[in-house]
Amino acid sequence: MTIRYRTILGATLLAGLLAASQARADGPYTFESERAAHPNMAAALHDMYVAMSHLQAAPDVFGGRKGQAMEDLQRAIISTKRALYFRMHLDDRALEGIR
Repeated sequence: MTIRYRTILGATLLAGLLAASQARADGPYTFESERAAHPNMAAALHDMYVAMSHLQAAPDVFGGRKGQAMEDLQRAIISTKRALYFRMHLDDRALEGIR
């Protein structure tokens, strides 16, 4: 009899844990939770901001290519934010203020 109660208790606990993890997966998302869930995307976004600061600090002697690179990088930053935070259903204006 003791083994049966342990089995039932174990199955009940396992079912509770699975239900809790499913509820959390479907629950509200935050910027922090999304970055924690996708560290490679968060690191890529950080690296793009670092690259942008390096481009801004570079001299303006590249025949317009620096400006084009900065525009392209800004588009990449927005695209990466869209991907990283897609479950939050944010529009581009909301994404602009997020680093």
